[in-house]
Amino acid sequence: MNLIPRNQIFDFDSLFNDVFHGFGRPALREDSESTIAGMRVDVHETADSYDIHADLPGVEKDDIEIILHNDVLTVSAKKNTESEKKKKGKVIYRERISGSISRSFSVSPGTTQDDIDANFKDGVLTLSVPKLGPKQEEASSQRIPVK
Repeated sequence: MNLIPRNQIFDFDSLFNDVFHGFGRPALREDSESTIAGMRVDVHETADSYDIHADLPGVEKDDIEIILHNDVLTVSAKKNTESEKKKKGKVIYRERISGSISRSFSVSPGTTQDDIDANFKDGVLTLSVPKLGPKQEEASSQRIPVK
């Protein structure tokens, strides 16, 4: 019996989509275990805030870190898969990997940790970042708690 992933043979829709996957972005090496798939985000603007929705499937809440430093909000996540070395036999095909990813966003000058709301539910991180007028404050790093 041969195990062949469905999307590799006779799946023309996938073949067409894969040609443009990641177009304009640096390619991820498939054999790399140092990164997880890119963090996909949607940013919505309202009258008084920006709402950021980031897909983080398979990531635990405790493995998410959000840092605010010099008006830059950085979201980092790490994912660890179980070690296959404990099982008997050999790995034939591996798509699940371990690694980390981060994305950074510019925020309004003077935004503080208390201004940002972060929630994580069902693999989606939601951040609400208010639009603020310029404030004169000292630059500092601040950790944002995930609820």
